[in-house]
Amino acid sequence: MIIPVLNAERYLAATIRSAMNQSRPPDEILVVDNGSTDASVNIAEGFGGLVRVLHQSTAGASSARNMGAAEAIGDALMFLDADDLIGPTVLEELSAVLETCPGSVACCPWRRYELVEQSWRVKPASCKPRRPGQHPLSAWLMGWYHPPCSVLWSKKAYAKSGGWNPAISVDDDGDLMMRALATGVRLERTAGGTAYYRRLPGGAISLSGQRSTRKGLISRLAVLESVEERLVEQGGAQSFRLSLHDAYRRLAGEASEDAPDLVPAITSGMHRNRPSIKERAQLGISKASKLIPCCRDEPEHAPTVHETNTLDLIASPQDEPLVSVVIPTYNRAMLTGGALDSVLKQDYLNFEVLVVDDASTDDTSAVIAVRDDARVRYLKQQTNQGVAAARNRGIAEAKGALIAFLDSDDQWVPEKLSRQVELARRRPDLVGLFYTGAVERWQDGDSVWLPTVRGRALSHLLHRNVLHVTTSSTLIRREVFEVVGFFDERTPANEDHDMWTRIATFFEIDYVDEPLIIYSHAALGMGGEDRRSQNFAANMQARLDFLTFHGAEAKRFKVRHLFHLDCARRHLESPHGQIKQARMHLAKAVIDCPRQPRLGLWLSFSLLPGFIRKHLTSPLQRLKTHLPSRLWMGRSSPSSSINQTW
Repeated sequence: MIIPVLNAERYLAATIRSAMNQSRPPDEILVVDNGSTDASVNIAEGFGGLVRVLHQSTAGASSARNMGAAEAIGDALMFLDADDLIGPTVLEELSAVLETCPGSVACCPWRRYELVEQSWRVKPASCKPRRPGQHPLSAWLMGWYHPPCSVLWSKKAYAKSGGWNPAISVDDDGDLMMRALATGVRLERTAGGTAYYRRLPGGAISLSGQRSTRKGLISRLAVLESVEERLVEQGGAQSFRLSLHDAYRRLAGEASEDAPDLVPAITSGMHRNRPSIKERAQLGISKASKLIPCCRDEPEHAPTVHETNTLDLIASPQDEPLVSVVIPTYNRAMLTGGALDSVLKQDYLNFEVLVVDDASTDDTSAVIAVRDDARVRYLKQQTNQGVAAARNRGIAEAKGALIAFLDSDDQWVPEKLSRQVELARRRPDLVGLFYTGAVERWQDGDSVWLPTVRGRALSHLLHRNVLHVTTSSTLIRREVFEVVGFFDERTPANEDHDMWTRIATFFEIDYVDEPLIIYSHAALGMGGEDRRSQNFAANMQARLDFLTFHGAEAKRFKVRHLFHLDCARRHLESPHGQIKQARMHLAKAVIDCPRQPRLGLWLSFSLLPGFIRKHLTSPLQRLKTHLPSRLWMGRSSPSSSINQTW
């Protein structure tokens, strides 16, 4: 993997980690510095191992990439920008395609990655779609593309392309790819793996943002002329005249406003490639698409594990604490004291505790002060901002390489941290989150919930919170937040489910199969419906927000219908539910997955008159206890606070 760098200290570490945390690890990572004056070089050198730092005196990313390609020892090349990210199976998926189709270029699905407030969000790919059967070069000329972070080059294909052209300042990756395609290189797609092309926040200007400047227009014209020249050399220009004509025409339209003096040169290329009416008929997309056959998409392969773990290199007991425990609280003085005591009684000692008081008006500060322990820090918010903001404050001020969360009305058993830290030390860095089972304390007794989902959990989390009822069981590597950002402070509830889903996009999860936290439902009687998860309206609004953020990915993983089904079930089961909303979700579930009979049964049930549904509720509840939960809504465990309303 080759990463050109120029003053990229803000994102470089996350990019390198995403490259290292692959199910099929790279043979090497070459970071080519282009004259950075910030901490970029120190960050890259700090990784050691697979990471090798090169220094390029010639300015420009293309020159840096060419230097990296010349130094690379691997049989395939991937070029990452210093702020790109790749999902954990990308290299495995791309490598499998090149093994099947040697000498080609492999590409995987990609998404934009944008900062919204303090949370990084996955957005759809920002390019025109490729029509079915359309030749990749025609599609590329007409606005479809793959960024370099989603592409793996065989060395043979890269040699045919001629390498990066340092004279091209904008669309240099398009120039490289289209020259390769014009030479006959095949572009093959994977079925899985996802790359993330970061859109820089604020006023940061990327090369793609210079496309319509004069410099950008000149560069893009040079790209089209280079591709046309290569096609003429290969004898294939005739087959792509329609696409070239369209590309020149669109460029001329942009130049007419920003650089009118370039229009004559652009229109000259447009006229050179103007097809006649007869040629337009002969140059149909279906015919052009047959010039270079494509291999079929490859199925997902079983991963291998990259056993690297940076915890062994940091945080001895004499240094900074290894674990930072964040306890957000608001007007829960006595409960907070109990939560804090459960941390101070841990049999693992190398931790700090950050109690983040979200502008309480009770005696929380006095309760904390009584616990005279140097490991405890008390942070007071000036205004009440919500639990997500309190957790974010804790993350920002934490010193540990591992961050644990404990809600102020939950408690830990004494072995909780030691069990999780032991697991975190054993598992590779690609495992970013660790959780545990829970003892649920009700007024009429206790019940035990144990986790069941580990590894690549994104498809599960896209339709249900597999971590169950609370954040208090989690232990998370600090660098995870560098990749996904902080908790979303705008959502009214379920901000934890959103966070776990974002984490699972890039990291695996694992668990300790023991009930190591105490989640007390009975304590809520002291303050009414105190937990926001029991505020039905807020909960359902948060689920709609979740669908806005993650619905496209849920559809891609073919689980969105399960999310709609769960929303409908909650409306039907809760006394605060709305039957119209339940029917809407069920209708959408049927549209997403029309061949699943249980969805039709749920929809039929929702259409019954209210008194009949109420009459059937108790028998159906009894029936549920004798049937697999997947028949009802696809959950591995039916126990949740909402389910207790049956």
